[in-house]
Amino acid sequence: MGIIDKIDIDRTSKRPVFRQIYDILLEEMKHGHYDTTDKLPSEKELCLRFDVERNTVRKALQILVDEKLIARLPGIGTRLLSTGITAAPVSEHPPARVVPAELHPGKQKSNIILLITQVDYLHSVNGESFHTDLIQRFERRLSKLGYNLLFKPVGQNGIVAETIRSALPRGIIFDSFNPDSYYREAADSGLSCVSVNHYTPLFTSIVSDNFEGAYQVIKHFIDAGHRRIACIMGKESHQTNIERLNGVKALCGSQGIPLKSEYLIPGDWTFGSGAEAAKKILSMKTSQRPTAVFAFNDDLAYGCYSFMQSRGISVPADISLAGFDKSDRYTVMFPPITTVDVNIQAIVDYACWYLSSSLSGWSPRGQAKIQINTTFCDNGTIKPCK
Repeated sequence: MGIIDKIDIDRTSKRPVFRQIYDILLEEMKHGHYDTTDKLPSEKELCLRFDVERNTVRKALQILVDEKLIARLPGIGTRLLSTGITAAPVSEHPPARVVPAELHPGKQKSNIILLITQVDYLHSVNGESFHTDLIQRFERRLSKLGYNLLFKPVGQNGIVAETIRSALPRGIIFDSFNPDSYYREAADSGLSCVSVNHYTPLFTSIVSDNFEGAYQVIKHFIDAGHRRIACIMGKESHQTNIERLNGVKALCGSQGIPLKSEYLIPGDWTFGSGAEAAKKILSMKTSQRPTAVFAFNDDLAYGCYSFMQSRGISVPADISLAGFDKSDRYTVMFPPITTVDVNIQAIVDYACWYLSSSLSGWSPRGQAKIQINTTFCDNGTIKPCK
């Protein structure tokens, strides 16, 4: 059974806290405190046990995952893979990929549909870079597994059932926000369905930890002395926008930092709306102008950066800037900005893993919500406030 006794970590040790937690868990595994039929304590339980934040626990668990000592199964929990454990060297690795099982296709490739709302991202000049990257990664992954990816933008008045009948897919992947009617039509079809970048209770969804990612951005701003922080937001109704805004509000509220209404600037996720938001920011009096700007995706951030650069405003010397989604689209034109990596490849791998499990007759219990960790990427565009 899981050990729940509280343990005091040596905060003065040169060994990082997460490595100390790793050491303790490894010793407990070696001495038989857990077995392969029992779940390990949850992240929440481990946080309480060691009196640490969740990211610290996740780092310790990730080492055990990388060393193939434990498996973290969405909707099920964390389990020991083997009782014959020997200590392995401790090293830091990027988050391990989920390698999907084979989809067992026949001689001919089967079809999987990717449905999105209204926008044809592959042919839109001002489309969001996140979705273009996501679609291309799905195409590569599914092709290796013996499947075709049919990309089908469906307009707001589109009928999903007709698209399904014409394409004859084996499974459906929904990308980001879609009307509830789309999800219901897909669920009624009886096909294997998965949603990425948007949670729906109708079937399994893979989403990024948007709240935590935004929280970390604001924490870095505050640690650098910034108190006048503006946000350039995405579409108001999108879950990603709501979750990122909640992360901002949570930390600002706990630190007593007011979020003025004029600092919450609406946008539509695109480069152009980022530039428009920058125009509004620079129209403010210098004494009231924000010293830091958090754009809710990199398209917005680079639009903001471009406009500020054209007006002689230096980033980060004059205004600090951070984005979200870690896009490579603009790196030829601009230097990299501080951003949040949502780990798109993990999103794709988990979605393919889920579909492979479903199509081969096994799937996680219920309609799981699988949350992917984000990573703060400091590229030097947050500087101490003057």
